[in-house]
Amino acid sequence: WVGGGVFVAFFLIPAFVGNRQLMPQVMGALQRRRVFEIIPTIGLFTILAGVRLLWLDSAGFAESYLHTSVGRAFSIGGTAGIIAWLVQVFVARPAGVRLGIIAARLGESPPSGEQERLTAEAVRLRRRNMVGTLAAVLFGLFAAAAMSIARYV
Repeated sequence: WVGGGVFVAFFLIPAFVGNRQLMPQVMGALQRRRVFEIIPTIGLFTILAGVRLLWLDSAGFAESYLHTSVGRAFSIGGTAGIIAWLVQVFVARPAGVRLGIIAARLGESPPSGEQERLTAEAVRLRRRNMVGTLAAVLFGLFAAAAMSIARYV
């Protein structure tokens, strides 16, 4: 899930910025393959699995465990993962889906007045999607780092 976010934030989005003619085709193909529904679902399952593992490891979220350095690291990392998912689902994903719809309409060569309006909205949505995706990826990377070092703190 986080790896997919890294790919999108650091490779796919910059590739679109460099070649805007590809965006309608690629976004349309991704929408047909339901990527914008599958990725957040994978993220949700990852979070649920992490909550379950924390519950097992902490003997039912025992306060004594959660106040240890290991418990705090897992809790902080888990919180970062949840924030990453929320930003992805409620900021980046809606902007990306709407951007895909606008890109498809722009590919149909609308009248110039509508094309200008759609282009302006696409620029705004692209910025929102990029910032949301980057924020989600940074929170996800922080979560992954916290989870990987928690046992050693």
